[in-house]
Amino acid sequence: MTKLYRSLIFVPGNNPRFLEKAKSLPADIVCFDLEDSVPDKEKKKARNLIKKALKERKKYSPSVYARTNSPISGKIPADLQEIVQNGIDGIVIPKVNNAKELKKIEKAISSLEKKRKLKPIELIPSIESSEGVVT
Repeated sequence: MTKLYRSLIFVPGNNPRFLEKAKSLPADIVCFDLEDSVPDKEKKKARNLIKKALKERKKYSPSVYARTNSPISGKIPADLQEIVQNGIDGIVIPKVNNAKELKKIEKAISSLEKKRKLKPIELIPSIESSEGVVT
């Protein structure tokens, strides 16, 4: 059966105080952000903080997701390397423009899940452009 989520809150992945506060937020999903809320020079720091937060997954009440950078950014492989681990419930992929992009990402996630012996991770593609709607 499909889960019904009513609320999702994005938490900047580069802010340790916000990641800590997210443990008690009353949202259905807490989504650690690697994309828009994180400046380029802090992406590596954010990946490391998120990786650390996922090790404390049991302390978070809501489901825990992470939003990667966009497919066009070229940063998704580095994002997935750090966030595909025990403790993550799902991944949001922003600015998906076509099925080919999504299938490539899905293949990378599946490979990491298999290598790391993880249960399947939920995936939420986010269509944010007219190209994504028509292709």
